[in-house]
Order: sequence, then structure tokens, then C-alpha cells
Amino acid sequence: MNRKAPGSRLSGAHKLRPHWNDWQPRGDGVSSLQDKLKSRELGSGPSYDVLPPRCPEQPPLHSDAYGAADAHQEEAGYEVEPGVCDTAFGWKSLGEELRPNDVTSDLTTFQHGNRALASKEMRKSQDRGMAHSEESRLANLLRRVSREDDRDRRLATLKQLKEFISHGESKVTMVKQLDTILSTLNDILNESSKLLWELRQEAAACVGLLCTVLSYEAERIFKWLFTKFNSGGRDEVKLLYLVAAQRALEAAGERKAFSHIMQLVMSNLQSILENVDTPELLCQSVKCILQVARCYPHVFSTNFRDTVDILVGWHIDHTQRQSLTQQVSGWLQSLEQFWVADLTFSTTLLGQFLEDMEAYAEDLSHVTSGEAVDEDIPPPSVSLPKLAALLRVFSTVVRSIGERFSPVRGPPITEVYVTDVLNRVLACVTAAKQVQFSEAVLTAGNECVGVLLASVEPTGQLMEAVLVYGLDQLDCCLACGSDYSLAVLSLLTLIVDQVNTKLPVSFVEKLLAPDSHLLNLRFHPEKEVMAAVHSVYQALLSLKNIPTLEAAYKLVLGEMACALCSLMESLAPPDRNAVPASTCSAIQHPAFTSLSMPVDKAQFTLIFNLSTLTTIGNTKNSLIGMWALSPTVFTLLSQNLTVVHSELAVFYPAIQYAVLYSLYSHCTRHDHFISSSLSSSSPSLFDGAVISTVTTATKKHFGTLLSLLGNLLSKEHLYPDARKLLLTWAQEVSLLMVKSDTYSPLFSLPSFSRFCRGLLDNGEARHPGFLF
Repeated sequence: MNRKAPGSRLSGAHKLRPHWNDWQPRGDGVSSLQDKLKSRELGSGPSYDVLPPRCPEQPPLHSDAYGAADAHQEEAGYEVEPGVCDTAFGWKSLGEELRPNDVTSDLTTFQHGNRALASKEMRKSQDRGMAHSEESRLANLLRRVSREDDRDRRLATLKQLKEFISHGESKVTMVKQLDTILSTLNDILNESSKLLWELRQEAAACVGLLCTVLSYEAERIFKWLFTKFNSGGRDEVKLLYLVAAQRALEAAGERKAFSHIMQLVMSNLQSILENVDTPELLCQSVKCILQVARCYPHVFSTNFRDTVDILVGWHIDHTQRQSLTQQVSGWLQSLEQFWVADLTFSTTLLGQFLEDMEAYAEDLSHVTSGEAVDEDIPPPSVSLPKLAALLRVFSTVVRSIGERFSPVRGPPITEVYVTDVLNRVLACVTAAKQVQFSEAVLTAGNECVGVLLASVEPTGQLMEAVLVYGLDQLDCCLACGSDYSLAVLSLLTLIVDQVNTKLPVSFVEKLLAPDSHLLNLRFHPEKEVMAAVHSVYQALLSLKNIPTLEAAYKLVLGEMACALCSLMESLAPPDRNAVPASTCSAIQHPAFTSLSMPVDKAQFTLIFNLSTLTTIGNTKNSLIGMWALSPTVFTLLSQNLTVVHSELAVFYPAIQYAVLYSLYSHCTRHDHFISSSLSSSSPSLFDGAVISTVTTATKKHFGTLLSLLGNLLSKEHLYPDARKLLLTWAQEVSLLMVKSDTYSPLFSLPSFSRFCRGLLDNGEARHPGFLF
């Protein structure tokens, strides 16, 4: 199945010359001595654990024979391991007996004459014995893994074979038996029993490991893998061949030993990618290709366009599972360096997607116009899914270009280009919505608009179009699923962040109005949606434009006042219908004064809104939070909401705790306002006007805080968690007060006496008999 993306193909990518190295495959012959040498007995020598008590002396052999054998062995790619008899000890005289205690550090380290030749030949004979032993062990493992009936024992044997291969000490043996090893492993890979899947995966790992250990045989093993893959068979077996290839590529990494075959490997993987027709084979083949792209980018770059062409074809296939589409999107984004290196290809591909989008939007417009529909024009049931797929792949490619998709970085990505593309995408999505409501199109459209909006600050008509679009999408949330709601909320957060200081007050008022769907989404059963709503609130309360921020702040506080009044009404006696007008009057808002909330909704609204105010309250040294807003965050939490410290605290303790924790968090971020409480009432002439105003405004905060802590700690009915929080808070304040001598005037404050009285009352209440 060919997955080439539709549309005209671009000119071939610039062919990069591979960086070949001068490494060449080595021969695989191993020299051996042709004539068996007769041994003769030497004098008694030193005793070693690994040798017989005596080493038989060999007759003289011309040194050229050894040189030729060693040279041939090294030329074959095998290391010549030093033997025990080559250990350099000083020889006293021919035939003289050597013992370990005779060996001293000042003896010569050279061997001479027949004795040296005999020692070297003995090592050769030992190597032949070791090779024979390793061949026997390998043959035994292969035989057992093929004939063993018990699955567990067979798996254990295969792991022993894997360990044998990984040690790499018997490369000569493995090269000699390579065909047998591959044949045995291939039989395991082709097992039909599903119970042996773990065994088959281990076999695939063995093939990959074999390729890495015998790097000079990598070309032969890769060719074997690709031949087996192309020869047919079941998909699950083909999958294992690709697993073996991936293991080999991962283990090899950037080793130069593989450089000479990477073009061969990449060509075969590209061919496989073009013909796979199942998601499983697609995933495994792409894993191999991405490994080549990471370690050998110069090899992959020549195949980049063709690889993208195939993956885009899978991406826009709307019949595939969403999980696969997301996976393909991730693969394309991981190739960012190649997208950026070939921006001409990237922008041309985006242009093709945009033209196809507009074509489908035009087809849909014919449906609404009432004109006779041409037979060649697809119905909405066909056009809408394809339009959604194009919007998704467009977003993927923009993300794949990454930070380079920004007007700041210069052509071809300019502000004019991004603005034009954004306007065209908005037009396509709006046209589709007018024809038929499609959640898939709107979700993909919101994602696409958000990706483009992140690259440009909208102004003028574009800004107006974006704001209208965002509010229009919000109205559809209640009729759609959580994915759509998340896309809309993410878009709204982005709009607020991008427009920021230019955001009109009217937009904020529509978002936070009592009838806004944004407020209803806070009660969504999905936690992700509720968190996304929280992000919108935080963005609104982080605006740098004070008039717009104040509008958002007053609406949030007005809803809190409405919720508190609703809770107070629920506690009022039956014969008293009215609630005192003074209750939270300072924070009431005209939009919410005539409303009432159910008790559970009122509690949730209060706690949710308090959590959003931490955006302002917890900003370190925030001039806006401590001075610009009315009331300030400290005044709101410590004075305007004191109603929660009385009767409400008994029946709705969670609300009291939320208020106290918000105030505690705010005070902690500003060191409990201790320093400002000691400042002079007359600001220095060197202070800035704003700083002086802020210092004056926060001067009494610490005294207010001490009084609040003392009064609350004296109460008998206090929620245990709230009491624990207050005690922790009091301890932190006390430690700060004794930390510096400059804070000594604080102990004479009247509020400090109330603070101490509260601590004592708390101790007496919790521990009768406590004495001061």
C-alpha cells in the first residue's frame, strides 16, 4: 500500500554526498600453522595455575612463519590475545630451572632463541584448543535452543546464547558459525505459537546484538534481515526482523564501523516504509529510520522528503485511529532540524495543504448556496473529515518547524505571511461551520489557529477576527466533548496572552459574565477541562493593562460576593428573609447582585475563584497586587471576607480554610510584610513615587495580620486543619520576629499582645492545665 501524500511533488531534495570513511571490511580468514611441531621437554619451569607444571619446548621455527600467521590473523579483524607463555620473565640459562621466587624486577624482559619460539607456539596450540572449546559450547547452545521442549528452559538457553554473543570473546567462532546461528534464530522468529512471543523477541535481540558485536559482518547480517523481510511471511515475523534491525542500530549508535552501510540500510528502510500497510509495521520501520536520522543525519537528509511524503499520507488518512495520527505527528515533529534545513520544502508543503483546505471549503459553500451540486463535488460527509485531517497535518508541520516559524527569524516566515495564512485558516473553519457543525473540524481548526497565533501578535482587523472567533467557539463547548472544550480553552488562554495589553475590556466582560459558558465549564466532570478553565482565569488576572485587569478582578470578586450571600441566605432563620446589605458590599458587582446560587455551587465557586487570585497575590513584590487594585488582595482576604470567620466557618469550614490558606500564601511570598511595617511614615525623598505609595499602603499589614491570628486562635470552634495552619503560620512569624534585632519594636505593638493572647488561649483550650 503506497502512502504517498496527494498533490504535486516537489523537486528532489539536494543530494548530499555521504561522508564515507576509509574503513573497509576486513577478510575473515584466520591463519593456522600447517605443520604440527614436535615438542621436546624443557627444564622444569615456574608453576602457573593455568598451565601444566612444565611447558614442553618446541623445536625451532623460523620467525617469519609466526610473523605471517600473526599478520594474517590481524588482517582478518581479530585481535591477537597475549598468551601466558609470552609473559616476559628473565631466563637464567638454557635448561636452568626457574621458580617464582627466582623472578626479580631487574631481570631482562626479552626471550631468545628456541625457548621463545616454543612458548609462542604453545600459545597457538592453546588458542586452537580454546577455539574448539568455544565452538563446542556454541554448538551445544544452538542445539539446545532448537530441540528443547520446555519453554522456560528454552528461554534460559537463549539468554545464555545472548550472553555468549555479547561477550564478544569468540568472534572467530561466531563468524565461522554465522550461517548456522542466523538459521537457528530465524527458525525461532518463525515460530507460530503465541506462547513463545517472549522467546521470539529475545531471538530478535540476539540478531541485533550479533550485528553489533560482529560489526565487520554488519552488511552481511543487514542484507540477510532485509532479504528475509522482503521474502514474505507473516506480519508478526516481519515485525521481529525490524526489531532486530532497530536493536542493531541502537546498539551501534554513531560507530563509524556502520557508516559504510548506512546508505544501504536507509534505502531498504525507505522501501519498506513505502510498502507497509499496517500500523504495527509502520511504527517499527519508522523507529529504525528515526535512529538513522539521529546518528547519521547526512544519510537521512537525502531521504527526508520521501519519508515526509509517506508519513503525511498516513497523517491525513482520517480512517486511522487517533492514537496513530498523534504518533505520526510526533515522528514528524522529531525531525525539526531537517524541516528547518529545508524551509523551501516546508513552506511549499504548507501552501499545498492550505490550497486543499480552501478547495474543500469551496465545495462546502456550494452546498449552502442552494445551487445544483456537481457530481464531482464531494458531499459534506466526505469533505469535512478531509478538511479536519488537513488542519491537523498543517498544525503538525508548523510545530515541526519549531521556533523557526516566527517573523522574528526572518524570511520566508514573515509577519505578512503568517497573517495571511491565519486569515485563510479562519475563513475555512468559519465556512465549514456554516454548512454543518463538525466537532472534528472545529477542534482541529482551534488547534491550528492557536499554533499560528503563537507566532504573531494580532492587531487591527486580524485581532478583531480572532476575538470574535474565540467567543464564537466558546458558545459551542456545551454541545461538544472534552477534546473540543480543551482546544477552545487553550485557544482562549493563548488569545489573552498574545493580545494582552491590547485586549479590550468588552472581551473580558463577555468571558466572565454570569451567562458565559466559561463559568459553566468550571463544573465539567473532566479534571483536565477544569484545569484549562483555571488557566484562562490566570491569564486574565496576569494582564499588564491595569484597566482591563481591574475589570476582570472586579467580576471575579463580584461572583464571590454573590456566592457568599447565597451561603448566608441558607443559614438565615426562616423568619428572616433579608441579608444585611453590608455583607461583602465592598466587592459586589452589578452583574451578579440579583443572582443566587445553590449551596454546593456557591462553595465551589468561592474556592475556585480564591485559587485563581493567587496569580496576583503570589507574585513577588507585585505593585499591581499590593497597590493598583481596589481592594488589594491583602485587604480582600483579611477584611472583606471576614464573614467567613464567624457563622460560616462552622457550617462551611472548607471555605474558611481556603480563605486563610490564600492569605497565608500571599503573606509568605512577601515575608509577612514585616519590613514595611517598620518603615518610616514619611517616605524618603530618594524613593520612587510608586514604591513609596506601596510601602505606605502595606505599612499596617503586619499589625492587621497579628490581630487576625490572635483572634482566630482564641476561637473555640475552629476547623482542625485551619487551626493547624494558623499554628504553623504563627510559628513562622515568631521565628522571623526574633531573627533580627531591628524587629524588636514589633514586640511593643498592641496587636502583638492579642497575638500572644490567642496563642495562650489556644494552648489552654487544647491542653487544660497549661501554665504560662
